[in-house]
Amino acid sequence: MPIIERVAWDDARPTDIARRFPNLSLKFGSQVIVMENQWAVFFRDGKAYDVFGPGRHTITSANIPLLTSLVRTLGIIGDIFDCQVIFVNNSQIRGNFGGQAYSAPSGPIAYQAEMGFHGYLLYQVEDPKLFVIEFFGNRNVSSTLDIEKYIRGFVNERVIDEMGHHDISSIVKNLDETTDKISLIISDETGRIGIKVIDCVFEGVKIPEEARRFASGIGQQAMMMQYMKETASELPPGGGAAGAGLGAGIGLAMGTQLAESMKQSTTQASQPPQKLIICSKCGSQNTATTKFCGNCGASLTPVPTIACSKCGAQMPNTMKFCGNCGSPLKPVSLNCTKCGQANPPGTKFCGNCGTKIT
Repeated sequence: MPIIERVAWDDARPTDIARRFPNLSLKFGSQVIVMENQWAVFFRDGKAYDVFGPGRHTITSANIPLLTSLVRTLGIIGDIFDCQVIFVNNSQIRGNFGGQAYSAPSGPIAYQAEMGFHGYLLYQVEDPKLFVIEFFGNRNVSSTLDIEKYIRGFVNERVIDEMGHHDISSIVKNLDETTDKISLIISDETGRIGIKVIDCVFEGVKIPEEARRFASGIGQQAMMMQYMKETASELPPGGGAAGAGLGAGIGLAMGTQLAESMKQSTTQASQPPQKLIICSKCGSQNTATTKFCGNCGASLTPVPTIACSKCGAQMPNTMKFCGNCGSPLKPVSLNCTKCGQANPPGTKFCGNCGTKIT
């Protein structure tokens, strides 16, 4: 093979991830030119060795110590040696993903929904040596297309696996949280192949209308009844001992589950709404039987009222002006005819001696 004096990835496109220059005969003094957004990795016998950053590099034993040590160990004498140089793009790259995933079995009939998903990944190579070992060493890729295909499959696999851990009800109710969790898993696991995920965006998750209905209690009951109907229609005609036994078993099991589910729904619906009382101090809601506010501790005992002398509206006796007409509220005390004690308006018995106030 001819000795190569100069190696460079001059025709790199922004979307290209890597380029392999195989079977090179280099010598000390050959030049490796690395562009601003690239790395150059020396590769031989399935292993990555020295890495060059951007710049014009003249090969010496000092700047490729790992490869030099290898060729000397192999007994290669002289200034000429064979290797591969793999250039890696360190710019941000976009990769699309998408496919079909199934939810975890849901409800008594173990319903699984088939969902479509698609999105994109923004990533860049963070560890060029690890990246080269993983793709060019372990997987023996030959082009950017091969790398893109692997990354797309890598992401799809994580999405499908994680979706399979959630039933359809939780996916419908917590779709954003589920996709955020998947994005974190993808970000964590791509680190082991030398890639850093900058952003993982789900542009869409298509959930069938049937699955959305199943996620509701009523829809789930309707699907269970339909399942029972279809199951019964598939039993052997004419019944017979085996058919009758099978039908009875399915009917009893599904019927019991359905009845229990409907009973719970009916019980919840038939329960009267619980009466609440609003705290006059902080506005929190409390049950009517509560004596003190569960939020601020204020007393929930009704405040005594006083009638406005002008419009007759009943107002709390702590107010100075009528909330209806704005007139000053002047409490009129009732004096006990026996002891003369002044009592609040509306009092029927003297608070001092117990005499009835007329």
